[in-house]
Amino acid sequence: MSDTIDLDLLDESFSELLATEWPRERSVAYAQSGGSMAVDLWQQISELGWTALTVPESFGGLGLGIDAASRLHRALGAVAAPVPMLGTTLTILLVAHAASDRQRAAWLPMLASGSMRPAFAQPSGGWLEIDDESVSGVIADILDAPCATHLVLNGRRRDKACWIVLPISASGLSVEAHPLNDTSRTLGTVTLSHVSIVEDAIVLQPEDRQVADLLVHSSCILLASDSLGIGEAVLALTIEYLKIREQFGKVIGSFQALKHRVADHKTALVGARELLAYASSLDPVDPAGLVHAISAKAHITRVVAEVARDCIQLHGGVGFTAEFQPHVFLKRAKLNEALYLTRNEALDRVADLLEAA
Repeated sequence: MSDTIDLDLLDESFSELLATEWPRERSVAYAQSGGSMAVDLWQQISELGWTALTVPESFGGLGLGIDAASRLHRALGAVAAPVPMLGTTLTILLVAHAASDRQRAAWLPMLASGSMRPAFAQPSGGWLEIDDESVSGVIADILDAPCATHLVLNGRRRDKACWIVLPISASGLSVEAHPLNDTSRTLGTVTLSHVSIVEDAIVLQPEDRQVADLLVHSSCILLASDSLGIGEAVLALTIEYLKIREQFGKVIGSFQALKHRVADHKTALVGARELLAYASSLDPVDPAGLVHAISAKAHITRVVAEVARDCIQLHGGVGFTAEFQPHVFLKRAKLNEALYLTRNEALDRVADLLEAA
């Protein structure tokens, strides 16, 4: 099936549904609602098979790769969709590439259907030591933990790195939600107190670290994609506003100084799109592919945050108000900058990879 799917048609289907089901007014209203996720939107995209994009066909998925996932995340970023897609996509990759046959059979169909909503701990975050088949500890800043059904945590057992997959309902496990400026997503701290760990909850990390590198590569590509969607959407929104807002008897979009700023942002976003396309095309387990993915994340998330910030300025006073959407995009863009790898962490990782090459 994966050979017959036109990715450009996928792009259109993503945009059309989201424009209908998550229009600008809903995004602004949701930002003031205090919700943890848009349950109805998640149900719709699950029924349409978006959660199954990268699941192998033998487990009920479409078997597509990172390019399709990148397009989906760009579309979700363009409407600031409050759905836990990043953790789902990363967990699918982990399970497909590192889990046992029994784990794949148990988890992949649930991931494909959207009934399993995992929150994936940051790869650079803390890890838990499994001791006597139980685990205790605290892991902070897990994206979408407050709305998850499962958690994927970094762990170690007998000096070997692993991932621990736990249901949110496990005895001794609690999640504390933290307030975020980005109202389209949630962040939580997970506390575990003598939580029992069965063998099927552990996914061992292969010795060659290819799976770990694949997860870093994919998280960088997907966050960069989300940010690119934000940047393109907020700039389009701003251009739309500049065409109707009048000052001194003229539409402000006719002012040369504003034209130049918009042109600069457009140029930066076109470059970001090409950089993302190139990074996505490289082998994720090749050091060069990893370098480009990490670099793309660091560059694109920063560029988009700057574009979103200036688009608020271009809106004038209303850009700061809760009734307008630019602030929703800026807050999401700023969180993308910090997630999984901060800019400094990304640059350090790239330097290490280049030095080792």
